[in-house]
Amino acid sequence: MTKKNAFFSGQLRADLQEIHDIEDLEHSIFTEILESKINMLSKEIEKLENLKKQYSDRRDVFGSEDRKAKEKVKELKARIEEITREKNKYEACLTDLKNKSKKDYFLWEVDFAEVFAGNGGFDIVIGNPPYVRQELIAPPLENKEKYDDDKWEKLKGDYKEKLIKSVVNIWPGVNKVDKKSDLYVYFYYHGLSLLRKGGIFCFINSNSWLDVGYGAGLQEFLLKNMKPIYIIDNLKKRSFKEADVNTIIVLIQRPQEKLEDYTVKFIAFKKPFEEVVNAELIKKIEEVNQPVFDDEDFRVFPKTKRELLIEGVEFNDEEINLKTDPEFCHYKGNKWGGKYLRAPEIYFKILEKGKGKLVRLGDIAEVKRGFTTGANEFFYLKPVGMTVKEVVKLAEENPAASIHVKNDAGWEGEIEAEFLKPVIKSPRELETIIVRIEDLNYLVFMCHKSEKELQGTKALEYIKWGEKQKYQNRPTCRQRERWWDLKQKTVASNFFQLLVGDRFLSAINNEYYADTEYYIIHYKGDRYCLGVSLNSIISRLQIEFLGRPMIGALTGIKLQVYEVADLLVLNPTTMQTEKDLITKILEKFSQRKILHLFTELGFDPNKPIREQDPNPLPDRKALDDVVFDALGLTEDERKEVYWAVAELVKNRLEKAKSI
Repeated sequence: MTKKNAFFSGQLRADLQEIHDIEDLEHSIFTEILESKINMLSKEIEKLENLKKQYSDRRDVFGSEDRKAKEKVKELKARIEEITREKNKYEACLTDLKNKSKKDYFLWEVDFAEVFAGNGGFDIVIGNPPYVRQELIAPPLENKEKYDDDKWEKLKGDYKEKLIKSVVNIWPGVNKVDKKSDLYVYFYYHGLSLLRKGGIFCFINSNSWLDVGYGAGLQEFLLKNMKPIYIIDNLKKRSFKEADVNTIIVLIQRPQEKLEDYTVKFIAFKKPFEEVVNAELIKKIEEVNQPVFDDEDFRVFPKTKRELLIEGVEFNDEEINLKTDPEFCHYKGNKWGGKYLRAPEIYFKILEKGKGKLVRLGDIAEVKRGFTTGANEFFYLKPVGMTVKEVVKLAEENPAASIHVKNDAGWEGEIEAEFLKPVIKSPRELETIIVRIEDLNYLVFMCHKSEKELQGTKALEYIKWGEKQKYQNRPTCRQRERWWDLKQKTVASNFFQLLVGDRFLSAINNEYYADTEYYIIHYKGDRYCLGVSLNSIISRLQIEFLGRPMIGALTGIKLQVYEVADLLVLNPTTMQTEKDLITKILEKFSQRKILHLFTELGFDPNKPIREQDPNPLPDRKALDDVVFDALGLTEDERKEVYWAVAELVKNRLEKAKSI
């Protein structure tokens, strides 16, 4: 240890022999640890074997085999086998270690034995973990080119299982690490394990865990085991030019003892860090104990551990009496970034005024992704010599009529009209709030019949052509009972964009299908009343902090299906009295294209938003007023909603281009 300390402090000459001596010492320590573990397990096995023999020899009063003893023997045998498997792993590791000519591993507790033995861990852990999306996580020493797709996917799955197990090994209480977690999430658990009690952890990394589903497990772990102090964002400028991610800075303390409650401060700077961060400003933030929205340099939203737990848990009937102690309820996650770093003050006023009027979309309707075909070039077809509208009309008159169509794979031929349905393939096709068939360009091959039922049809000929192209072997297609059957038999009442960009509309549907670029909403009530709420500026406000801001080629807000389901809408049943007004408003909207957000709201994005009065287009204002009136918003509050949405969008776009 003295030699190692001298080496790292510069007192020892860094020649190869000295380094070799240090590594030999660490190697021997690791060997001793493994040998000690193997010896301990061997003794445990021996003890259990003796106990098993005692139970095996037992007989009841009649000299027959004791039934309870037999069950105990079975239990002991299973335990012996489990421990033996564990011992075998340690023995394999020891054998591998002894065969190594040089050190090719790193163990914190061994390489920094003086830190962990004398201090219990590091005082500070600082990191910038790699930005690797979950679908790209793979064994780092393996080459994808050496494997076929199925084998490579299995290797990736096995590697993720190892990552999850590594977390459980260092934090036995953790039972929720989502397989969809990006790689940096695992660095949180491992980095925090290196801290001594009272130590400080600081990461700069992707902000996605604050809002996405896989972040729920990390949120819960931090709230119940650590003491998050600051979560810091910058609304004005990105931190890294090379990485297409938005980042945050987190400051977390590993507590000395169990904490009953504490306060986390969510801080968002409104100017680049280099322009505003100084000792005086940090001191000012330290003194804040209430939400601050109006400071010109920053916003702060303090939240206690208890408040964050209550907002993130869900209560079932058995847990209803435990509301005073959310520690023991199921934690489903919360929008930390969206609510506390980005949501404007007016949002919280809307929540207050909307009590009893606003409902979660997922509670009144089914929300799911549009269908994924697995073979777009097979399923999507364009009519030849006629429009989609003409095809639909002909199909109504004569379902058996042959329609001349072609696909993007080069096939061209005829298919019966009954198997061709109008479909929205791209968001660019929808330009009005109510779907117009004249805007659609594609038909989808929608066939629910078996080969036997299709005998003699052109549809079967097309399926056979598809099988020659091996479409049936594609992952999505081969999971279906009949690979050509998309299973969609009902159409949605409303559509919702997967990626919201410069313009936004939630289309009201009648009889058309939608591709995976849309979320489809099945609502049994009045689709027009729901459509007004979904298209209101209140919904557009929520989108800015419900979804995940994207940068690079996909600048916009990307939403997951559960995020759309979490959208708060005005209960459509409360709008029935305004049905005539709603019909008139939607008639006007159905005649025009939805424009860029700033045009819809009457703002010049090149000027400061707050120096302009909102001037929404007349029909836009009429639609929003239906929702504003129901919520009882004042004139000033309505202006604040428009200002807030325009500012959020402008700031997000400027930040995306800041580097």
